[in-house]
Amino acid sequence: MNIVSTVDLSALRRAVAAIDGKDCDRDGSHRSVFAMGFAEADRVFAAGLPRGALHEIFAAEAGDASAAMGFAFALALRASDGDRPVVWLEEDIAAREGGGIYPPGLAALGFDPKRLLVVRCPSAKHVLRGASDALEVAGIGAVVIAPWGTPRCLDLTVSRRLQLAAREADVPAFLLMQGNSPGGSAALARWRIAAAPSQSSGARAPGRPAFDVTLLRNRHGATGHWMMEWNNDENIFNPVFGPVFGPVFRPAEAFSGALVPAPFHGSAAARKSVAQGR
Repeated sequence: MNIVSTVDLSALRRAVAAIDGKDCDRDGSHRSVFAMGFAEADRVFAAGLPRGALHEIFAAEAGDASAAMGFAFALALRASDGDRPVVWLEEDIAAREGGGIYPPGLAALGFDPKRLLVVRCPSAKHVLRGASDALEVAGIGAVVIAPWGTPRCLDLTVSRRLQLAAREADVPAFLLMQGNSPGGSAALARWRIAAAPSQSSGARAPGRPAFDVTLLRNRHGATGHWMMEWNNDENIFNPVFGPVFGPVFRPAEAFSGALVPAPFHGSAAARKSVAQGR
């Protein structure tokens, strides 16, 4: 796991090239899609989840932050090609408030920590600016954008720019909302994640990571609610407890410009001290 304290495009390109082992020229590949590996969830995306798109992920409750982070890493694994590096951009405050990224935990998910390039920024504005820069660097497999709190600089216009940048690069961008509730966004999909009980594999051994997943927005089709677990042997999502919880489908609404924020079903209030003035 490589850590960069500030966004430096030349340094980022060198780090990506060192991890990827390839030169940094665009390969000219066409826009592509990826699947979660869980048929019921994949079915709502008729042609697959677009790789070049912005996906928004947030925790249902404050205590579900680790589950949301794990889900983001799992999606990044599904979406990124081969061993290409994943860039994780976060505010300095995130590690102090929510804890740092634990490499052995990544390995347990099936994610090689050597593929991860962590960029720590002093503010949400720097995180968002760095995300746009990272999406311009060839050779990246995925970009995870993790601001803290409810930054005023993260508005509909900025999310549209990130969506366009991800589409142009054909690189997935995952906007991980930490310690806040979602607002207006141009993201293609909005995922609400809660931790779910895992099933032991026997002999009191711990089970696989399990998630209570709600797809609140899907610009390409229906929404849904599923219980799923991450199979770190095959790097796919599997259903948990069979079809007990879904899928539950709702009609998708056409995009017509500004969006009314989806309801936030959580009791935890967003942190204010670090978000004001940004």
